Amino acid sequence: MKYGFMAGCSLSSSSPKQVAQMIDYLKGNYPDMAVIQGCCGKPTRMIGQEQLFQKRFGQLTEQVQQAEIDELIVACQGCIKTMTIQNQFPTSSLWVKMAELGLPKEAIGKGKDSDVVFSIQDSCPTKEVTEIHQAVRYLLDQLGYQVKHNRLSGENTLCCGMGGMCGVSNPSLAKTFAEKRVEDFKTDHIVTYCASCTSAMILGGGDAWHLLDLIFGEVIHKEDTTTAHPLDNPVRAWKNRYQSKKIVTKA
Repeated sequence: MKYGFMAGCSLSSSSPKQVAQMIDYLKGNYPDMAVIQGCCGKPTRMIGQEQLFQKRFGQLTEQVQQAEIDELIVACQGCIKTMTIQNQFPTSSLWVKMAELGLPKEAIGKGKDSDVVFSIQDSCPTKEVTEIHQAVRYLLDQLGYQVKHNRLSGENTLCCGMGGMCGVSNPSLAKTFAEKRVEDFKTDHIVTYCASCTSAMILGGGDAWHLLDLIFGEVIHKEDTTTAHPLDNPVRAWKNRYQSKKIVTKA
């Protein structure tokens, strides 16, 4: 089987460094893995442009076929949901795959002495995909971080505020919902596995990190806080996406 990897638009726009780190990690397990950068087209479907969506998803399908990918590993939950609905090629969640393969040796137990207690913001596109929820919690346990259960998580999670293109079409409503979502959590620190969710939780006044920050970054402590997210700055986001494209091209 030949695997492929696609980070998705949000992660590519947030952290080219993490895109590179994931490629290196996955290629350590799948040396002949193909890497693509594309858009699943979900935003066009969300604003009612179904014909344009079908065109863009068709282009992505062609990319997968041309790369002779048998199974595409995907980091973005919106992409996973869209690809599952379209059912044109096999996909798997990056988080489920990482739970199966195991964390990098240096990441195991790195957070065991941290005084942080995290709440988890589960992504709403995959709220019914229990294996992703379980994989994320397994990875956090392997990292050694403490996690506080929240009743509005897993299958009962709520949108971060950016769903349905609300962040673009109605920014004030998106911010209000993000603030409400942050208030739902019982801890000051939030971990997500979606770049848009991370951005939303910070916008809502929370201190939030992406799961890849915990895996590849420094150990998080209680006094640590987060600043503005790259997705809040369109120019910075597009520069990051361009840098990610260069990384993918070289992979």
